[in-house]
Amino acid sequence: MGRTPEHHPLQNMRILVADDEFLILVVIEETLQDAGAEVVSAATLADAMEAAEDRSLSAAILDVRLGRHTTEAVAEILSERSVPFLFHSGQALPDSIRAKFPHARMLAKPVKQGAFVTAILEAVHH
Repeated sequence: MGRTPEHHPLQNMRILVADDEFLILVVIEETLQDAGAEVVSAATLADAMEAAEDRSLSAAILDVRLGRHTTEAVAEILSERSVPFLFHSGQALPDSIRAKFPHARMLAKPVKQGAFVTAILEAVHH
């Protein structure tokens, strides 16, 4: 049985997933990979910032906090490069980040797996 766009809507996309909670990171990775994406994972701010420079990125999903740091610097890199991204968090998005990135979607944890795929497709085609 061949791959079809309905089953692999993220085919040919490379997506950065930045989250410091291992189990959440794995679930998001698997969800995106099952949808056909290649995933670049980052659990620290330094790794996420380095990954954000990847010229082949199609989109990104950023936990608002990685350890004690916010992912605002990562969002800045992605924004400067016109790479669509969305935030996800168990906490409200800080006002300063919301003001700086008003078009970035925020998904509140817990997030249904399919919601990540839908949100990425919406961000990329926006």
